[in-house]
Amino acid sequence: MLMSLTPTTAQPAIPRGAEVDLELFTFVERYATTNFRLDLILLFGRKPDTALTAQQVASELRRSLLATTKELDDLTYLQLLVRHYTPEETTYRLSRRANIREVTVRLAALDSKTLPAIVA
Repeated sequence: MLMSLTPTTAQPAIPRGAEVDLELFTFVERYATTNFRLDLILLFGRKPDTALTAQQVASELRRSLLATTKELDDLTYLQLLVRHYTPEETTYRLSRRANIREVTVRLAALDSKTLPAIVA
């Protein structure tokens, strides 16, 4: 018996002329290696000028403090975030590097545009 190789469900057509944002694709591939990291990147992309403690981030994303601190430190090592340490508290904020900042904010804006369509 021969089986058909054509799919039985209709696949959404990719419009001709659709382009891939290579810069955004490369950024996501490099930094957003897990869903948790993607959530962190989107959080800082929505609040690019805000310094947050690990506890604030953990609360907002509903994750454990230990896991959040590890991921924040990893993103700091990758120079996506900047850590500011004082004896009272340690805060994290989005890097001031223009290329990192611009792509992170653009990714967060893209996410906020597509989220209502997914939820609706």
